[in-house]
Amino acid sequence: MSKTKQDPDYALKVEHAISEKYGAETVQHPQSDWNPQKEQEYLEQLRLLNRKLDKISEKLEKVEVQGVLISKKLLNKDSNRSCPVCSTYSFDTRDNVYMTKYTCCRTCYYQWVEGREERWATGWRPDKGENK
Repeated sequence: MSKTKQDPDYALKVEHAISEKYGAETVQHPQSDWNPQKEQEYLEQLRLLNRKLDKISEKLEKVEVQGVLISKKLLNKDSNRSCPVCSTYSFDTRDNVYMTKYTCCRTCYYQWVEGREERWATGWRPDKGENK
């Protein structure tokens, strides 16, 4: 036979041993110190968690584009990879720095901006015929 069937106070003895070892808070009922303020905090945490979960599920959602399932997250990104100065499309990650700071690719930076940052900052851009 098991100890629980032999001793009717076995659960109380275990609870008492736990409270002695880890403290009285470990065996008290969770609702014993619950109040309306804690309830509001808990509900707010639930709302925030649900918003985060909604955003995650939205990003993971797939959309069919020309017979292929593509993550909706990829469709929402507006990627500006074309240089507004020379109109070339760039996959080079080094161009990201120049695109962010000077709104041009690395090649145009070397040709038109380097050493003339002040002029570039004032709005000067090469004529369309000069780009070639």
